[in-house]
Amino acid sequence: MNSCMPQVLQGSSFTTYRIGGPLDEAYQPSTEAEMVALLHDVQRSGKQLTMLGWGGNSIIASAGIRGVTIITRKLDWVEQLSPTRLAFGAGVHLAKSASEALKRSLAGGEFMIGIPGTIGGAVRMNAGALGQEISDLVRSVTLFNRETDQVETWLPEQLCFSYRKSAIQPDRHIVLSAELEFHPGDAAKIAEMMDQSVNFRKTHHPKDPNGGSVFKNPAKDMPVGRLMEELGAKGNWREGGAMVSPLHGNFIVNVDQATSTDVLRLMLRMKKAIKEKYGLDTHPENLFLGEATEEEQALWQELTEGSSH
Repeated sequence: MNSCMPQVLQGSSFTTYRIGGPLDEAYQPSTEAEMVALLHDVQRSGKQLTMLGWGGNSIIASAGIRGVTIITRKLDWVEQLSPTRLAFGAGVHLAKSASEALKRSLAGGEFMIGIPGTIGGAVRMNAGALGQEISDLVRSVTLFNRETDQVETWLPEQLCFSYRKSAIQPDRHIVLSAELEFHPGDAAKIAEMMDQSVNFRKTHHPKDPNGGSVFKNPAKDMPVGRLMEELGAKGNWREGGAMVSPLHGNFIVNVDQATSTDVLRLMLRMKKAIKEKYGLDTHPENLFLGEATEEEQALWQELTEGSSH
């Protein structure tokens, strides 16, 4: 591994849940060339690879992550390609993406301001908010294909975007950068919409450490948050240090040194309750990464049954 020095870091520093044990061999490349060299090295070494961005929807095992972990946060470059098109490194935080568009009086990206994640993760899972999705903006994605050991550029038709999903498979494809197309707008109006989005999140989403929406909504008119509220879970259901947020029923908050097991147990309780009461299947929006205990393996298997994770 020659492109940057390995570090032993704590997983809890790299997820918004603030949960996670040691990352045995972690790298933080700051250029695309460093990143690609690292990925080639990992391919040759045969070591297990885990990718981390902002950790906004990731549960890192309390036992940590073995093998190599690449953290993309330093890949946070932005380049203007045309009056309305910007390219972003995979590690650019979505709030920064929205701000960079605002600086240029470009509209269409206001919804990104409050999403706690990076461009790489957002593209992979087609992140969205307030009725918009990142697929509305993406014109191309440059990624490293672990099957071909090559850097490839994919267009929207190859990306096959759908609700919280794309053709990018986290175990095969590593996002390096993405080109997004905005449209000219009025800076004052754009700023106002971004403020509204931030204020909405401040009043509707918890401040305690959390991993964003736990489950994908089973249907547009059946949001998990509302179903959990009807079940009386908000602020009441708890496993260890993890609790269903009193503010939003589709968020789990780390209120007292929660472990990864606490979160998975609570997720399964939520999933089973929705199935029992409403007959609906729910699939995790959160990802589980790292060294799972036997119980965690069983919990995650049950949580992802019939899911694309």
